[in-house]
Amino acid sequence: MIIKSLEIYGYGQFVHRKIEFNREFTEIFGENEAGKSTIQAFIHSILFGFPTKKEKEPRLEPRMGNQYGGKLTLILDDQSEIVVERVKGNISGDVKVYLENGLIRDETWLKKKLNYISKKTYQGIFSFNVLGLQDIHRNLDEDQLQSYLLEAGALGSSEFTMMNKMVSQKKTTLYKKAGKNPILNQQLDELKSLEAQIREEESKLDEYHRLVDDRDKSQRHLEHLKANLNQLSKMHESKQKQLAIHEQAQEWKDLEQKLNIEPLSFPEKGIERYETASNYKQSLARDISLREEKLKQLENEFNAIPALNEDTANHIYHLTRDENEIQQAEMKSSSLKQEIDDYERQEADLKTSIGWQEVYHNTDTSESMKNYVSKTIKTRNEQKVLKQQIERAIDENQIEQNTLSQEIENLEKDLVSEDSLDKKKHYNQQKLELHEKENLYNKLKDTFNSDKERKQKRNWWLRLSFIVLSIVGLGLTLFSFVTQNLIFGVIFAILTVIFIVGTFLVKTKEIDYSESISEEINDLEQQINDLESNYDLNFDLDQQFQLRERWSNASNNKSVLANKLNHQENLLQNTEQQINDLTQKLNAVKENVKVPNEMTDDLLIDSFKTMNQLKSNDSYRSKLLDQHQQVNQKLTHFYDKALKNTENEITPFNKASLFNDMKNWISKYESNKEKKEQLKSQIELLSNELKQLKEQLEENEKTINTLFTYINVSSEEAYYQSYEQYQLYHQQLARFNDLTAYLENQNFSYEDSSNLSEKTTAQLEEEDALLAKQVDAYNDQYLDKQTEVSDLTAQINYMETDKTLSKLRHEYYNLKNRMNDLAKDWASLSYLEALINEHIKQIKDKRLPQVINEAVNIFTALTQGNYNMITYENDTIMVKHNNGQMYHPLELSQSTKELLYIALRISLIKILRPYYPFPIIIDDAFVHFDKQRKSMMLNYLRELAKDYQVLYFTCMKDTAIPSKEMLILNKLEEGGKR
Repeated sequence: MIIKSLEIYGYGQFVHRKIEFNREFTEIFGENEAGKSTIQAFIHSILFGFPTKKEKEPRLEPRMGNQYGGKLTLILDDQSEIVVERVKGNISGDVKVYLENGLIRDETWLKKKLNYISKKTYQGIFSFNVLGLQDIHRNLDEDQLQSYLLEAGALGSSEFTMMNKMVSQKKTTLYKKAGKNPILNQQLDELKSLEAQIREEESKLDEYHRLVDDRDKSQRHLEHLKANLNQLSKMHESKQKQLAIHEQAQEWKDLEQKLNIEPLSFPEKGIERYETASNYKQSLARDISLREEKLKQLENEFNAIPALNEDTANHIYHLTRDENEIQQAEMKSSSLKQEIDDYERQEADLKTSIGWQEVYHNTDTSESMKNYVSKTIKTRNEQKVLKQQIERAIDENQIEQNTLSQEIENLEKDLVSEDSLDKKKHYNQQKLELHEKENLYNKLKDTFNSDKERKQKRNWWLRLSFIVLSIVGLGLTLFSFVTQNLIFGVIFAILTVIFIVGTFLVKTKEIDYSESISEEINDLEQQINDLESNYDLNFDLDQQFQLRERWSNASNNKSVLANKLNHQENLLQNTEQQINDLTQKLNAVKENVKVPNEMTDDLLIDSFKTMNQLKSNDSYRSKLLDQHQQVNQKLTHFYDKALKNTENEITPFNKASLFNDMKNWISKYESNKEKKEQLKSQIELLSNELKQLKEQLEENEKTINTLFTYINVSSEEAYYQSYEQYQLYHQQLARFNDLTAYLENQNFSYEDSSNLSEKTTAQLEEEDALLAKQVDAYNDQYLDKQTEVSDLTAQINYMETDKTLSKLRHEYYNLKNRMNDLAKDWASLSYLEALINEHIKQIKDKRLPQVINEAVNIFTALTQGNYNMITYENDTIMVKHNNGQMYHPLELSQSTKELLYIALRISLIKILRPYYPFPIIIDDAFVHFDKQRKSMMLNYLRELAKDYQVLYFTCMKDTAIPSKEMLILNKLEEGGKR
């Protein structure tokens, strides 16, 4: 993934700022407070969300009320380009991801594309800064430094180790074997104490249990009595219920016998239908009579209206249709006369404004001529402006030349000679070489001293062994000669002599290890002293390089300005010549179009419009005269025709009121015509209504006959009697159904209701009295047993007033539950600790060997082959010098330790490339490096940038970086403006 560019809407001190990055290496240079850290925080915020209160990072919201957020343009591994925009919304911001195909995705899609990496993990792996490297130089012991380097090479961050440490501490606060202060240890002691107190209280429960058993037996007997009493009470209630509904049961039985006949029938809504039909019959007869009278009246009115003349009406209609046209012709004639007079006055004014005495139709006043004149005037004005600009540029050029000359003179005063510059370079190189050899001398001295002590100790023990052997051999030799064993005596004598000689030959060999290095150091110091005494080297080499670069740039700029001045002077002469030529062309045009030479340029262009308007107006005025004559002829023809067609109907004939007279005649004609048509329509309508009413009357009589036929009656009185019998039958049926529903609601079946109706009231009252007597007897027994249970309960309650045992048990179970919860927490923490340790072990076993192998190549390259091996055994990292010595990281110099840390981090980035192909961000991480090592580090990063995008933020500008790979940030004023 590559960050192509970023655009800041509002973030920290930046407002509306856009920055483009190279696809490979980009050095972002800026002084302190120029915004380097703000840009890094912006990149992290857009990718992973704005900081929250838990992250303890500043949100950097703009103070001027601008929109908070911005967007990043990213190039993915498949070379597709996306835009990630995050603005203020929820706590971490609202995200939109714009794809190339126009689709818009959300933060879930972005997290998946980033392979769910967190901001902290990204910063721990892909972001370098000076604070991270300074952690190496804290007062760390061997284990702490090893752990720090392993986190850099295997885990990428300290999240897992910190989590493991936090889990272990939490477990210790919960439980510790043979401990006293942890929570579970204290609760176990308290639980044992409660168990002893509970056993003591439980011994007092025997009497209590006996009373409880007696009370339970009495309560069971009491419940049995209560059940029997309830059963008798229900029987008594049922008997009382039978007494209450006995009368309804007898009524129900009587109705059942009465309704045991064939059901009566009657037409549905028969009375309403009959009465409606009868009333409707009377209404129809009355309506028919009224309509017949109305029909005779309308026929008399229709015959009274006179006949109409259709031909005369058609002629007048045709004439009225031309009313608008004739009125428009009248108005057009008047307006044409007025317009002709206006054009004659306007033409006289236009001639006066341009100095014409007449209209010259043959002059060239076309749009092309106007454009030619306008273009000529515009070109002459542009040349005048160009002349002013050239004169102003010549003045500025001369000022710049004077400024550059003064700058070159000042720079030459500060420059040193080339010989002094070369000596200064040689001096710096020798000082660096002297420093490195002094470090090597000190290291070799310690090594050779320890080796010398070890060899002296070994020789001392060897000499002591030879002395002891010589004494033993001498004793054996004397013993052999005393015992006359000459062969062994000779052998022991020879061995004794060898041991004695060996005692004197064993000596410590002196090695002069420091002579050659000391001579080299002395030579370097002598050369440095000679340079300091013979040359003035008290100047900054980098500053001299910058001064030389400025002198060269100023000289080049001065030469360029001189050439530019010659070009501008030639351009000024050509411009003046063009202005004179254009003025002559304009004077020729004025003569051709018959205008005075004194007319200004603006008036000349406007006069073309005036000339064309004069020509157009003159032609148009001629057309208006022709139109006026044609309109007058049309009006004369119309009035002659109107007089001929209306001479018998409209008198007298008047042109002014002609159309009004025709409208009055047509209104009267249409009124008579409409009235006659309305009468005719009403007559037809009444005829149709009479026919329909007679048909409805026949239908209504059929309906009445149908109702009578349904129940076999022939008169209205018989029809009403049948209806009363039908109603009585249904009333009795409804009462029977209501009584049936009532008895069923009282849970009485057909048989129960029939049986109840057969009994007398005296029988039911006798049965009710017997049940009441039995209920009273059982109630007395229940009250006696209830008194006995109350006495036992009082004794038990008296013993239960002592709440000690229940309180102890409550405390015991509460404590036990709390212990179980804490034990579950402790077990969960143990499981989590095991998972973390196993995860760290798997990462070390699988990833760390790959990281170490890759880190060897990087570390060898960064140290220029001084260190050629990194080993990892028994959770310990060691490095090997090219002289064969193995060093612990604590024994390395400050910058070499940083190189080892960087090598492990870069190696981890390469191993994680298939999963996290992200750009590398470095923030002034090489402040402890000397110039040579820093240059070597930057060269390696530029080489690394072929595979990974590298963004290098620094406040120290490096002259070795090409300008195309450098981005310069300037300090911003308040509000984000330069």
